[in-house]
Amino acid sequence: MKVTLLSKTESRIKLLIEDVDVGFVNALRRVLVSEIPVYAVDHIIVYENTSQLYDEILAHRLGLVPLSTPANVDKEVTLSIEKEGPGVVYTKDMISDDDSIKPIIPDIPITKLGNDQKIKINCIAKVGIAKDHAKYQCCLAFYKYFPVINIDKKCDLCGVCVEVCPKNILKIEKDSLKITDIKECTLCRTCEEQCDLQAISVSYDNRKFIFTVENYGNMSVRDLIEISTGIIEEKCDEFIDKIAGVAEPGQRR
Repeated sequence: MKVTLLSKTESRIKLLIEDVDVGFVNALRRVLVSEIPVYAVDHIIVYENTSQLYDEILAHRLGLVPLSTPANVDKEVTLSIEKEGPGVVYTKDMISDDDSIKPIIPDIPITKLGNDQKIKINCIAKVGIAKDHAKYQCCLAFYKYFPVINIDKKCDLCGVCVEVCPKNILKIEKDSLKITDIKECTLCRTCEEQCDLQAISVSYDNRKFIFTVENYGNMSVRDLIEISTGIIEEKCDEFIDKIAGVAEPGQRR
């Protein structure tokens, strides 16, 4: 397997993964979106709530607040809210007993308090995975096959494919049709469909993938990749151990 970094920002990474099949990249995608352990509010303890929202609605809203998650940390954390109206209760009002685990976005409104209204709540946050509840999902992961575009010599440079390409990756230069950035091709085949001479064809390499991960801020994209590959490795080791423990056909266990 060969992995090449195509681009990276604080919240997004794009990789070129080669010499693997679609089963591997799909397994990586599934682990990233459903099995990365992160923090979220699991339940709340309400001491006082005279706001317009029922306790159950507050619990639901607080459970969906994304929380920062240090890698390899698994403990129970309490975030306290105590505020009196008039005013708006924001996520920044959730005071954590662990500064490394707190709301990622401070200005998400939770509820509005009127005169003499007050809430006093303890939010108990625990580690979980999105396979059990969507509130634990911490990233978006997706992939596509690496595009392959072939241009035949019979191309008459009519320019139709250049005009219809939604990503503008085709251009006519020095009496020839050029591809400016093949990685941006979406495999829509519009150029192929619009060419009367059938001089351009679009396909893909089934052993080469462009893989993208976008985090929600819970943890860095680097930690997401490292944790997900570790989970896959553990699953493979577990599978091998179970296979090794299965008796041969006809052999009594």
